[in-house]
Amino acid sequence: MDKTDAVNGLPPLAWLKAFESAARTLSFAAAAAELNMSTGAISYQIRALEAHLGFSLFARTTRGIKLTSLGMAYTPAVRKAFDELAESTVGLFGGTARVKVTVHAPASLAALWLVKQLPAFMAVNPRIDIRMSSLVWDNPAPDEAADLEIRYGAGYWDSYRSEHLLHQSLVVVCSPSMLEQARGSGDVAAFVQRHLISIVGYEKHRVSVRQGLQGADLPANAVPTVDTSMAALELATDDAGFALTHPVLAEPYLRLGRLVAALDREFTDDHSYFICRPQRRERSRREVEIFRDWLVETATHVPSTACATPAFSNHPSAVPNSPSPAPQSPG
Repeated sequence: MDKTDAVNGLPPLAWLKAFESAARTLSFAAAAAELNMSTGAISYQIRALEAHLGFSLFARTTRGIKLTSLGMAYTPAVRKAFDELAESTVGLFGGTARVKVTVHAPASLAALWLVKQLPAFMAVNPRIDIRMSSLVWDNPAPDEAADLEIRYGAGYWDSYRSEHLLHQSLVVVCSPSMLEQARGSGDVAAFVQRHLISIVGYEKHRVSVRQGLQGADLPANAVPTVDTSMAALELATDDAGFALTHPVLAEPYLRLGRLVAALDREFTDDHSYFICRPQRRERSRREVEIFRDWLVETATHVPSTACATPAFSNHPSAVPNSPSPAPQSPG
């Protein structure tokens, strides 16, 4: 293949496809696997593209590859062109090829709620493959490999556009036997505060409980510290303490009777779940928008007893960049 294959001075589409895949994965080997080619063929096409343009798009290092400044600037334009071509082709002629949507979500929300909803989406969208990646901690910068992310926080993240997905108050749950111990202590509220399982990144939740109960900040007994709500819920089933979490996460445990409500009330949470996408991405592929619309619709069907009115009702539906982003949050 040479430059004579180009149309109107453009490099061949095969070269651009190799570049887009390598730029997204930052790996010639990963691009080769994705395009069903050899790594050598990908490397050849990238070098041919660089020769055609007269500039280097990748810096080769002993540890792999990384985009040059021109490579970074060229990537969004190439990706947008492929997205528009695919959308126009499907819109005009239809399509049967499978497409992929990559989603990042907090580990607990993904495992305890989102994956249980996916069969319903797949039943009506059999052509769209969802690639789910569970995260314990948010990435500080946009991940170009993700089509969209679900994040938990105040709604402000550098370089992201966010829209509200789901807000919930906090509930305290425990095993049936742990509840008996709490009642036997004579002061359930104090017993709960002393045996709350700690979750890294959720320290403010304990303050909400103390304020809600209008009690003193009681010292905690020996309880584990974990990094996800799911781990806290599992510990609670083994009588290790009380889990403070969102009803949507506790629902599978409550439904099966593994956990019960420890207190007949909920507590305020200033944060919510948001759908986030990089600000610089000008438009999403059609399949990404289909999944986004389904996700928002599905969240509206969370039972009203488990979903409170957002405390930040003055937030716009699309939150721009803010000088004071929320701290990183666990899953």
